[in-house]
Amino acid sequence: MVLSHARLNRTVAAMMQRGIDIVTAKRLQGEGLTLAALKESDDDTLVKHGLSTTIIEALRRGGRSPIPSANLAQVLWRNRFTCCVCRDPALAIILHHIEPWAESHDHSVENLAVLCLEHHARAHRRGTLEQNLASKHLREFKENWEREVSYLDPKAILDASRVEGYHWWWFNHVRLFELAASIATEFQSVPYFYAARRTGKIADDGLLSEFSRDSNYMYEGGDGTALYLYVRNVLESVLCQTAVYNISDDLDPGFLGRVISPNDMIFVQGRHFFEQKSSTQCGPGQVSAVRRQANGVRVKFTIDRWEAVANSTWATWLVGTQSAASIVRVRSVERDSDGKLLLNCTGLAVGSGLQGLATRDYTSPDMPVHRYADDGWLEESDLDDQPFG
Repeated sequence: MVLSHARLNRTVAAMMQRGIDIVTAKRLQGEGLTLAALKESDDDTLVKHGLSTTIIEALRRGGRSPIPSANLAQVLWRNRFTCCVCRDPALAIILHHIEPWAESHDHSVENLAVLCLEHHARAHRRGTLEQNLASKHLREFKENWEREVSYLDPKAILDASRVEGYHWWWFNHVRLFELAASIATEFQSVPYFYAARRTGKIADDGLLSEFSRDSNYMYEGGDGTALYLYVRNVLESVLCQTAVYNISDDLDPGFLGRVISPNDMIFVQGRHFFEQKSSTQCGPGQVSAVRRQANGVRVKFTIDRWEAVANSTWATWLVGTQSAASIVRVRSVERDSDGKLLLNCTGLAVGSGLQGLATRDYTSPDMPVHRYADDGWLEESDLDDQPFG
């Protein structure tokens, strides 16, 4: 299933806050219309633009108040811009008040559901055929769909990472095994456990053992393959039971600032920058800062290159500028000194790019990548005409 992403500019978002469906909002925006222009138009003009009486009333003074932008963003994100009833990502969607606005005056996230236009119309009818879209059932549809959405991205990551020839480059072994233990992973049942244990780097309980740490990288030696296959399967066991959100195509600072929270697990793919912070070249402590930045969003975390899985990744792939994919846990969400959205994270895994998980190109050929003199960062061009927020 291919789901929509957060490519929602300010004009479209403002119209959706007033109850206009996303397709109509994008059409109006494409015609050069803004919310202010619609408010200034007479009713006949608005009808010609395809707006219903209910929407026209909402645009007028005394009509329904706008849905708060943060609530709009969170509901769209949790439902991946897809109707929670039919789950068809190709259909236009609108935000629906589960408990009618006229009665509840409730714009909360809990009272908003994403519906296609057909199911939105059915939810407002009261016939026998529409009884399954009463408030109670809509809440069930929403809850079930949001739960399923949270596991769609991990499944996509798993499927893509199992393609022959794909490799992870680095694992945060301590955090990975902590996560695996927290979901009661039976390490002895993980594929390649016994082969990994024979390397001496895995203990009988399946966790890392105490072993010599005077090599260039942790997997150095002839037993690296068995250890890699075991740890890779530990990661897969975690992904099978953990909500991870792919933000690779959603690097909109206004939107992400409203939907990402501390402790969220996220996946991001694209140009990564690896900056060595330590002169250590042997054993633990080979610290490097890692950044993925584009479109006013910066994802930052650190790695210890000693935990590289092969000589090529230690010497080549975890250095400089690389096209990479990373799984991280968000520690904090804040605005940087220059106004960019900064996600401070803890890295869990880094590897090569996964097919199909990043399709948006943030670098315009007409606006080439350039270097900032102040800190040496490579900044990718902002293609969004009007970012959400």
